[in-house]
Amino acid sequence: MPEKAQEVHKLVNDALKQAEGVPLHLDDIEGQTVTITDVIFSKGTYGPYVVMTVVDPNGEVFDVQNGGKLVVDALEHAFENEHIPCQATFVRSGRTWLIE
Repeated sequence: MPEKAQEVHKLVNDALKQAEGVPLHLDDIEGQTVTITDVIFSKGTYGPYVVMTVVDPNGEVFDVQNGGKLVVDALEHAFENEHIPCQATFVRSGRTWLIE
């Protein structure tokens, strides 16, 4: 009697579970007015960056990361002056992110 073939685990299942915790990027919320409820500052290979917790217009909560100098500097200033939570709209101008 032949053995029953063992089902092979699909790597995509692990990748999807891992991706659930990966922060989005500003591209994913460009042009939307979001509320920034928390920020975490860190240093990476290419310099400082921030992971911010945002609430989108639909009330969904996301972590978004960005290393743009204008964004990091503005959020550091807001954090130091206790202006978090705050609202922002991020728009791209070439390679630079602007805040409206």
